[in-house]
Amino acid sequence: MTAVLHPEEILRAEWVARVAALDLYVHELTAQGMVSIFEGRLPSTPAYQRFAVPNETLDRIRHAISVGAPAPASAAFDLFVRTDLGRRTFQYPDDIADAIRLFSSMELWNEVALRFGATPANKSETAKSIKKTLSLVIERRNKIAHEGDLQPPPLREPWPISHADLAFVRQHIEGIVKPIEVLV
Repeated sequence: MTAVLHPEEILRAEWVARVAALDLYVHELTAQGMVSIFEGRLPSTPAYQRFAVPNETLDRIRHAISVGAPAPASAAFDLFVRTDLGRRTFQYPDDIADAIRLFSSMELWNEVALRFGATPANKSETAKSIKKTLSLVIERRNKIAHEGDLQPPPLREPWPISHADLAFVRQHIEGIVKPIEVLV
């Protein structure tokens, strides 16, 4: 098996898994936040108000409420939200911000930048830098997952990857998730 699997492939798999974990985290956080709004535990946001729910789901919710069963009403909404969000990916910075706006009105990346140590005067530049770095992490993830992480012709060899690369990816993703946890 060792002759077939190069150690670098484990690092590539970890890169993909870390980005997938970020995506899952944003999905779960968004679904929970939207259900909290639905149940009246959080204030509504403009993005939440624009979120389209089909009549079939609305009928199930209305029926559950009419028989005095709020838990099935929340479950019907939660199921639809998770199904709808499941068709999207929340990896790129703008997609993550769109997801967070479904349950929070904060300016996500400016707030994350402040948690990264930015000042109010330079938070916009820091936010751009954080988003750019995350985009580069996602682009490499896509090259690994969809293109075998191969360099352009004529080389067609995998790009180099190291433990230090993965440490950087872990630190950057954790550096984004931890402030979000505090902010929401």
